[in-house]
This record gives sequence, C-alpha cells and structure tokens, in this order.
Amino acid sequence: MTSAGQSPRESRTLNQVVGPPSPTFSYGGGRGGAEAAPARRITPGINLRRVLRVGSWNVLSLSDDHRLPLLSGELSRLRVDIVGLSETRRPGSGETSSGDYTYYWSGMSNGHRVRGVAIGVSSKLQPSVVEVTPVDERIMRVRMKHTLGFMSLVAVYAPTEMRKTEEKMFYAKLDSVLDQCPPRDTLIVLGDFNATTGTVRDGYELCVGPMLRYQKTTNSSLLLNFARSRSVENCRFLVSETRAAPA
Repeated sequence: MTSAGQSPRESRTLNQVVGPPSPTFSYGGGRGGAEAAPARRITPGINLRRVLRVGSWNVLSLSDDHRLPLLSGELSRLRVDIVGLSETRRPGSGETSSGDYTYYWSGMSNGHRVRGVAIGVSSKLQPSVVEVTPVDERIMRVRMKHTLGFMSLVAVYAPTEMRKTEEKMFYAKLDSVLDQCPPRDTLIVLGDFNATTGTVRDGYELCVGPMLRYQKTTNSSLLLNFARSRSVENCRFLVSETRAAPA
C-alpha cells in the first residue's frame, strides 16, 4: 500500500489461488498505485441472475476512518452491493475494510486531502475483485469477475465549472482509461460529474431520460457528448436537492 509522501511503486502481479486462468490479481497502473495485496481466493464471480444494486455517492470526506462504519451501515441498510464514492479526500491509494464492505481508494499522491475517489464492494462480492487500478485523484478502476465474464467499474469525480481547462483534460483521461478496459467487459461508470443535463433532449434522446432539469452548462455539454460518444443508453443523471427542515 502506498501511503502519503511515498513514491509510487511498480505494481506487482500475484497468481490467483482459485479461479479462471486468464485474470491476475494486481494493484497499481496509475499515479500513486498501491503495492500488491496478499494473494486471495477468487470466486466464480458475481451471479448476474440476482439483482445487483450499484450506486454512487459524493460523501464530501472519508479522510478519517471513523466515518467508515457510518457509511457501511447506511450502505447495508440500503442493500447496496457496489458504490462509487467521490470527494473522499484520502491521500495515496489502498484498501481498507469496515463492516460488511471493502473500500478501494485513489487520491492525491502528494498527501493533500482533496478530491479523491473510491469504490466500495460488499463482503459477499469482494472475492470477485480481480484487479484494482488507481489512476489519480479523479479516476480509478476496479475489475470484477461475474458468471458471464468480467465487469470494469470506473469511479469518477469531475472538475467543477470553474476549472474549464481541467474539465477537458479530465474527459480526455477518462476516455483513455475506458479505452484500456477489455472490450468484452461490462462497463459501468459512476460518480459525481458536477453537471446537470439541461432541459432539452435534442440529439441526446438515447443518452438521457425525460426527467431533465436545470440549465445546460459547459460541464453539461461535456458530459452529454461523452455519453453519446460512448453509446450510453437509457442513462439518467440525478441531482439531489437539499431541503430545509420544516419549522
């Protein structure tokens, strides 16, 4: 595991104990990549005949471990299997467990507690994880085995509207990460894109549902163009609202 202040190490590959011969278990591949974890048993994979609950959550901070039990408890209550987390603010990259979940994170390599992404996997699905690739403080990938093959989950935390140059760099890097995913993998991208969809669907009918809201911005166009270029269908981008408590 790479901690804050340490230089990135070359990722090491471990032979799996049980499972199909093709995948290997490794950490690394991006800036701040973590050292390989001990070899572990890999199951035949996620059973796609059962309901798989996948979600995303901007948690604002997971820099302190005492927040993890609260998060795990809420995920268990909602019966979430896999969650993409953004703005975790954990430096470096690595793996930790709390309650019924294992969390893989990717953050700043210089030790700063800003930005950051993570992917949480329930304990019953964690043995299906075959590869973890921290990219940077805005993107990471976890690859998992399922009964029909593999899935690549990519967690993201996009820049805000005020960082226009960084926005385009982010989407260029995200495209590069997705291009590196095996073409037959089931691909799931989840996280906080810091964008709204606008109120007009023209040209994006296959990308977003009818429940559109708010005005389109620069981030909106980048997000919708990304979704269209990747042939994302029936996708809904949701925005939570903070409501004042009743008096």
